[in-house]
Amino acid sequence: MTLNAATLRARLASLDARLLRVVATAGATYLGRFGSGIAVLITLPMARHTLDPELFGVWMMLSALLGFMAFADLGIGNGVLNKTTQAKASGDGVQLRRVLVSGYVCTGLVGLMLYLVWLIWSYLSAEPTILAGSITEANRAQVRQALGTFAAILAINIPASLIQRVQLGMQQGYWTGISQFVSALLLLIAVPLALKSGGGVTALVLATLGIQAMVNIANAGIWLYWNDMFSAGWKDTLHWGTMVGLLRTGGLFFILQMAAAFAFQSDSIVITQTLGQHAYGDFAVIQKLFFFVSMILSAAMVGLWPAFGDAIARNNTAWAVRVLQRTMIGAGIVALLATMVLSAGMPWMMTHWLHVSWTPSWGLLAALSTWTVIDAVTAATAAFMNGANMLRIQVIFALVMSSTAFGLKWLLTPMLGTTGSVLATIVAYSIISIPGQIYVFRRVFKTKD
Repeated sequence: MTLNAATLRARLASLDARLLRVVATAGATYLGRFGSGIAVLITLPMARHTLDPELFGVWMMLSALLGFMAFADLGIGNGVLNKTTQAKASGDGVQLRRVLVSGYVCTGLVGLMLYLVWLIWSYLSAEPTILAGSITEANRAQVRQALGTFAAILAINIPASLIQRVQLGMQQGYWTGISQFVSALLLLIAVPLALKSGGGVTALVLATLGIQAMVNIANAGIWLYWNDMFSAGWKDTLHWGTMVGLLRTGGLFFILQMAAAFAFQSDSIVITQTLGQHAYGDFAVIQKLFFFVSMILSAAMVGLWPAFGDAIARNNTAWAVRVLQRTMIGAGIVALLATMVLSAGMPWMMTHWLHVSWTPSWGLLAALSTWTVIDAVTAATAAFMNGANMLRIQVIFALVMSSTAFGLKWLLTPMLGTTGSVLATIVAYSIISIPGQIYVFRRVFKTKD
């Protein structure tokens, strides 16, 4: 037993410490996303059968908009991630505190400005609910209240969620996974209570998005205390140069995030405006099932971005390229197999899970499967380029691709239904982004060779 224990310790010591942190982050992220997935599987049918179809579509749209509005922090969160990684690699505690303070000040101001924009819009607009599409008169008051609640939570969550980027930059992403699991447990309690209370969409927004913001705030407080940040020297940490650097890097990430939002997460906007809330509600249910596949795969890659950044900062590019190649191949194979199984089991799921008589078309399933595989592979390439600060070349391709995809969505969705919105993303990405990435990585691999 002593020999075996000593051998085990020796083998653990020989493992790549950077990969161990990636694995720890992935494990905790799986825990968090498993909890989130279970929560969705349980609460989504409850909400669908309790709410009016139009109101259910509004709730699904607002849930999707939280991801769509990821660019709302002006890219500062991702800038904080990269700066945190660099400070950790160099062991610069002063710079780390400067990044923290400057990041919170910047994101807090951004959240405040966004909420002021909503207040101005709700005061000046004749019908503020137009943001959610064509809403019937009976539901307008409830939808307006839900939109206002969403705007307030978004403003709070922009600085509150910054801690997740800090933890990733410190290669301690397991904190985020644990907080997501706690959020899922609270959601399982809050959603049934919200539905039972009769609070409608507003209560659901508070029970889902509001809980996320609350858990993020608690996560930040616990992490800062655990890492002895409150007792550290904070004098002169609000550093103008650091703020300018975050805004500059964040500007590039903002363009990337905004382009990604319009290319990949604008289905809620296009479908609700062209086909109506009911059509988007049904589409969103199917789309969420395929998101589970992406969610499972992306969980394994959460820690790659800071790991790539750390390796490159330490001039270990060969390690980063080797891990990138293996991740792309593995992610593509797993995504393909998972989407095939999901598509085959869809009729059973619709009958026994949602208890509905209709099933999605095979065209929609094929389109969602194709995009899920593409998304899995390119998640690895994006992590590498972000960690390597290859931002400008990404911005160029992202702007062209997103504008093409967004335009195609408005053209194809009225013609082909919800399938057209997914096909628009696939076509735009295939003719613009994939050739661009091939060009970039050929140069990277050539340099490695």
